[in-house]
Amino acid sequence: MPAFRVSVVSLGYASYEIERSLLRSIDAELVLTSRDCLTEEEVIEAARDADAILVREAPIRARVLQTLGRCRIIVRYGVGVDNIDLEEARRRRIFVANVPDYGTEEVSDHAAALLLACVRRLLQRDAHLRRGVFESNIREPVFRTTGKTLGLLGYGQIGRAFHRKWKGFLPARVLVHDPGVELEVIRGQQAEPVGLDELFSQSDYLSLHAPLTARTRHVVNAERLSLMKSTAIIVNTARGELIDEAALAEALAKERIAGAGLDVFEEEPLPSDHPFLRLPNVVLSGHVGWYSCDAVHELQRRAAEEVVRVLAGGTPRHWVNPW
Repeated sequence: MPAFRVSVVSLGYASYEIERSLLRSIDAELVLTSRDCLTEEEVIEAARDADAILVREAPIRARVLQTLGRCRIIVRYGVGVDNIDLEEARRRRIFVANVPDYGTEEVSDHAAALLLACVRRLLQRDAHLRRGVFESNIREPVFRTTGKTLGLLGYGQIGRAFHRKWKGFLPARVLVHDPGVELEVIRGQQAEPVGLDELFSQSDYLSLHAPLTARTRHVVNAERLSLMKSTAIIVNTARGELIDEAALAEALAKERIAGAGLDVFEEEPLPSDHPFLRLPNVVLSGHVGWYSCDAVHELQRRAAEEVVRVLAGGTPRHWVNPW
């Protein structure tokens, strides 16, 4: 009988051989749930006897944690841990870890792709050509990227990677709002630390890279959208709840801003009647900015390594609920 049981309560990868090969080194068995656990009851049933849990989106709330008699670590396949009750896990001395930077290059690439698609109005160009319209004379306004002001809300690893890549487009200014980053660090990257009002009013392009907190929820709202230029574009590859979607949809519909590129939403999957789906000046993707084959393999490996560290008697490298 194996020494440890590791439960995967959120499915989604083609193979789990990466995890199995790493867990064999500590005589741990990997057990996959028969289907994605969408409710607390399903998580409890799948993981009540687990020594460790690997999770994507399944809810790991207080009621779930109270049933885990053996669990020593919960690892989130990804960055955000808002589906896990960190305080209750801390109280019960259950480590919670994540994999914070596995998709930095992918997400920053995706943000740049969404922004360029909006700037160059690629969806409209594609749709027109498929209808047989070869556009030698474009009448709608399209502007160059060079010389524009880039705004970054959040300046963690992904925000900095996006900045690094966008430097090639020769922005006139780069504005950053992130109270958690020292001003000299921002200035050292040839960017300007600014307040929220200046960020919204001065940015031609605003890319969101902030975590979801009580302070950042709906940071993009009607009041701040009203400060933006009519030619401005917003990109969000961070968390859907950063944006008041009703306010953004109205601003886009009335062309108070020029466009938006969105990979994340307040409700996922995006409802079929959502107003974003009817707007021609929005480029949408379904929370796939993190994805590449390379990123998935790295994510699986690093999540399993955290389990191995703890079950072997250590502490996680990326421990998010320290005591």
